Amino acid sequence: MNPDAVPDRSTLRTCLILLVIVPQATLAAFVPAVPHIAGDLATSPAAIDRSLVLYMAGYALAMAAAGMLAARTGPRTVQLAALVLHIVASVAVAAAPDVLTLTAARVLQAFGGGAGTVLARVYVQEALPERQRLAALTGLSTAIALTPALTPPVVGLLVDHLSWRPIMLGLGLLSAGTFLVARRTLPHSEARTADNGPGLRQVLARPQYWWFTAAICLAWCVYFTFTTFSSHTLQVRLGTTSTVFSLLYALVVAGYIVGSRTARRMHQRHRLERILLVSGLVSLAATAAMTLGAYLFPREPLVLVVPMAVAMTGIGAAFPVCQAGMLRSVGANARSASGLFFFLQMTSGAAYTGVLSWTDPTESVALSLAVLAPAAALAVLVTAVRPPRTIPGSTASHPARLTATPGRP
Repeated sequence: MNPDAVPDRSTLRTCLILLVIVPQATLAAFVPAVPHIAGDLATSPAAIDRSLVLYMAGYALAMAAAGMLAARTGPRTVQLAALVLHIVASVAVAAAPDVLTLTAARVLQAFGGGAGTVLARVYVQEALPERQRLAALTGLSTAIALTPALTPPVVGLLVDHLSWRPIMLGLGLLSAGTFLVARRTLPHSEARTADNGPGLRQVLARPQYWWFTAAICLAWCVYFTFTTFSSHTLQVRLGTTSTVFSLLYALVVAGYIVGSRTARRMHQRHRLERILLVSGLVSLAATAAMTLGAYLFPREPLVLVVPMAVAMTGIGAAFPVCQAGMLRSVGANARSASGLFFFLQMTSGAAYTGVLSWTDPTESVALSLAVLAPAAALAVLVTAVRPPRTIPGSTASHPARLTATPGRP
């Protein structure tokens, strides 16, 4: 079915936003509750923190698995099954009697929630015409940015007055509501086993796919590095309060949202590669300014946060642009290729911050340098390594056939 014939695109976009909110809220809601969970389960906060690591590992694996399974059975079947898994896992988390059960249930939550991160983009590619994809991807990126920024303060207030268990159960209710919307909204599409075989091999032979994949991996390293270590830097080393840190981090998130919205406007006049070039140079200039500021004023939080907010305008633009470029390059083979794309994005950030953790990059200059390195690599990529303008063998002009049948499982 032609994408132009898919009905009620606004409802579809709302459904896709819910799909990417579920895993982000599942992660973000857990963080403020860690001390309360540790106390209730008579274990250490470090043991609870390990469940966060396993959640991220499960999240990355879920994205790779979701793409491959969607190629075999269709994305609708995989997505609905994943939401059911997330609902069951959320109940198990809320009822967990010990840390082992909690950790296992958290991994299942990651598998249930992570599928939406990939499949939402698959539906953007298969159900929307190319001219509408960047706008839809911008909406998804904005939701992904806002959810981890808004969820912890709300949960932090609730967990001081309620048990953590009903809060975790609320994640299951969010997933249940999303399931009902998805069941009525997501269009059917055929299985595509070639997407796991010849089609995927054809995609992996395209330099455009790897160019956009490398770009999003480097952009993600910039974002994820600051997110991972900035709390320790600003609160422990520089002495800001939790409230001040939340406000400062909100400034960084605002930069991300501005960048995403700017990319959407620029796409009306410029190619994706041109937008990514500007994004990479903005991120490099801002992170270089951050490093200089941290060297000159190592005790001032704003010399880290203000340049990072500017850098995030570049990163916020890069994310939807890279996703749109990836979807353009894979054509009709989006399912497995998208799963690999997002798997590599997540694992690149985990690997980079894992290596950095051995050096304790929480001092101001060290954190700045850790953020500057991937920003510099991104700038080199978008300026020195340009993909060809044409996409040999692309099937992007031949949209997948989707059949919208609201109300059918």
